Amino acid sequence: MSDDMKIAELSADNERLRELLAAAGRLAEFGRFAAQQIHELRQPLFAIKGLSQLLLEKERVELDEVLDFARHISDQAERLTVLVSDLRQLSVPAPSPTKRRTELGPILVRVTALLEYRLRKTGATLRTHVAPDLPPLVATPHGLEQILINLIGNALDAVGGVAGPVIQVRAQRVAHDPRLAEIQVADNGSGVAKTARAKLFETFFTTKGEEQGTGLGLAVSREIARSAGGDLTLLEQPGEWPEPAVTVFRLTVPVSQEL
Repeated sequence: MSDDMKIAELSADNERLRELLAAAGRLAEFGRFAAQQIHELRQPLFAIKGLSQLLLEKERVELDEVLDFARHISDQAERLTVLVSDLRQLSVPAPSPTKRRTELGPILVRVTALLEYRLRKTGATLRTHVAPDLPPLVATPHGLEQILINLIGNALDAVGGVAGPVIQVRAQRVAHDPRLAEIQVADNGSGVAKTARAKLFETFFTTKGEEQGTGLGLAVSREIARSAGGDLTLLEQPGEWPEPAVTVFRLTVPVSQEL
């Protein structure tokens, strides 16, 4: 075989290798996207299930309470519709959600309602405090809700089996940067092992075991926070809290500059 033929053959092999690597990359990205969507689908499904179970377990219910639960279930069903629509349009990049002025208070009320069944089942107390001077946040309501459900849901997992489980949430402006707000979620659970801290936000890394965790909650939450101009971190030290705290996650979100 001549040198020219060998060079041509090597060139063809290299081209095939590049095509295979590109295909593998696209497949890996598709798998990651699909896993992320499945994780996001679980949130509204769990919320709908929890709200339904609360209604079924009540001996007597008031009409206003039923209507309130129905509104929450309808909101989560709408969220499922959007997620399924995203899955049906994989070949078309989904438009980025529009950020807008978002009040944190109503988001926390909704998240608490969606997690009420798990709070009762765990026996955990959820305490929230929003600074009275906190301005509206610049974020997507669904994105902010998703992060808080992930963080408080993880806290509920962490306090399982703990005597006197308490989850504390506080929100205020960042002292050294008034353009940002910080939302901290603390729990008095078993804590995060030092060996796990470095990998905690990696995609598919979980400390809960394959049956309970997907390893996507914190990774997706950090992506949402950063796309909004903020961040999500695990604090090295819990700091001072009204009640003992072991693990604290800190979410930063831009605040509205409008008066």
